[in-house]
Amino acid sequence: MLQEKSFDTGTVTINYAEGPPSGPPLVLLHGGGDRWQYLQPLLPALTPHWHVYALDLRGHGKSGRVPRSYRPEEYVVDIIAFVTNQLDRPFFLFGHSLGGCVALLTAAQLGDKVQALVLGDPPLNLKRFVETESSEAQVSMWGALRDAGVSARSVPELASALAEITGQEAGQLQDWAERLSQADPDVIMYQADGRLDEYVQNVDVDAALRRLACPVLFVQGDPARGAMIADEDLEHLLSLPANGQHVRIEGSGHDLGLDTGETASLLDAITRFLETLDRVPEKY
Repeated sequence: MLQEKSFDTGTVTINYAEGPPSGPPLVLLHGGGDRWQYLQPLLPALTPHWHVYALDLRGHGKSGRVPRSYRPEEYVVDIIAFVTNQLDRPFFLFGHSLGGCVALLTAAQLGDKVQALVLGDPPLNLKRFVETESSEAQVSMWGALRDAGVSARSVPELASALAEITGQEAGQLQDWAERLSQADPDVIMYQADGRLDEYVQNVDVDAALRRLACPVLFVQGDPARGAMIADEDLEHLLSLPANGQHVRIEGSGHDLGLDTGETASLLDAITRFLETLDRVPEKY
């Protein structure tokens, strides 16, 4: 059983769910436009062995909003404040998508306070990410999503709006609509305005990977199904950290099975990696 709590960083209130103290701390970060519940399919298997903290990023879920302040480095400030004040021992860190980028930048700053890092298919090739998401079609889609989120609509109405945007059935979009209803539309401001180059201008993926003091696992989805980590990226990515490993989740795209709840392969990858590592010290 997880309990929702809140933490005030001094700039924004962060909502998070905390599990029982079953083991070393494990901090989980969701992707852009989501909330901590998106990672819920992982929790039944993780909470018996780890002290889980699943956070809502600023502007997402029940966390506070900071208008026009949603660049990756601004999320990092919140995560560092949280772990510095709430945890008294080194911790494990998992992030999916945007949460993976935030997790990487956080770990690069915190040194040996992060025991190990799992990156769930984040967009680490920023040049390709910017080019892809800046196409006319993508900018139009993000703009429509922002407009849908701005309007005062119920979750069913938002699901219908998403169906019009994506061409999917509204009945399949209820969860996404609920997540969108809790997100500040500004979180996709740069995508909707076609200004992703500004969004990532302070992010240096290679430098962050070289600074890591901990082992890192790159979890890749299937590029043919929309995964962010491409096969041609892997050799370069694995050459940067001192201790990098890789696993591919076959049959899943960028969501790594989280959309459908089919997370057995993702859980196996995470637990196999973490269980090979030494347990963390009791205190810093």
